[in-house]
Amino acid sequence: MVSNSTVIAREWAQQLPKEFAKRLADALRDGPDAIHALQATTVLPISRAAVQQALRFAEVGVGPYIAGALSAHLECLAEEPIITPVWTGPETERPSGRLTLAVLADLIAEAQSEIFLASYATLPSAEVRAALAGSAERGVEITLLLERHHDNPQFSHHGEPFPGLVARRLCWPALSAPAGASMHAKILIIDRRTALVGSANLTDYGLERNLECGLLIRGGDVPRAITEHLLNLSVLEVI
Repeated sequence: MVSNSTVIAREWAQQLPKEFAKRLADALRDGPDAIHALQATTVLPISRAAVQQALRFAEVGVGPYIAGALSAHLECLAEEPIITPVWTGPETERPSGRLTLAVLADLIAEAQSEIFLASYATLPSAEVRAALAGSAERGVEITLLLERHHDNPQFSHHGEPFPGLVARRLCWPALSAPAGASMHAKILIIDRRTALVGSANLTDYGLERNLECGLLIRGGDVPRAITEHLLNLSVLEVI
């Protein structure tokens, strides 16, 4: 009974509406009367079936155990990353993601403690500059990893793309790089919890005109792993 009920608790966490699953866990802890009260307000067939099973578990005295298993599965699912496609370029009749520039600006604005930005070609718009400046004013620590003509003679852009911005600046110096190599990553990481990884450079063309694709990753271990990998690269230097 216990082993089978654990499997059912996992299925509930995966299939039931999240808020209903939380209410079901609370009812299982409180006993049959609470489950009957929940049953009276249940509409969806899958939810009604879950309530019937919950009543049987409560009648044999394993309700609190199942409630704990259900809550644990819900917590695990909440920690799984949410991955969303992000696009630059032509629109389709069926939207399949968000626009790169809008996502970039929103992410910078929501930063609470840390921003890590890596970009190859970097000619930021006034909107991006203002968003980063606003984050710096809020006390957000900003780290920039950008390509430079000084390190890569084939890189055509010159000058400082973020003059006056309070930020730590990193580079991949030519002496540490293989011949002809470039710092070609395009990554934005917010608070080590959210990452935007894609093909778009931080330019008007990359964010608004080209056909570009990226993935927005919220939650999970990937944003932190990317940040720590880059910050631990021994070949990078502080400018």
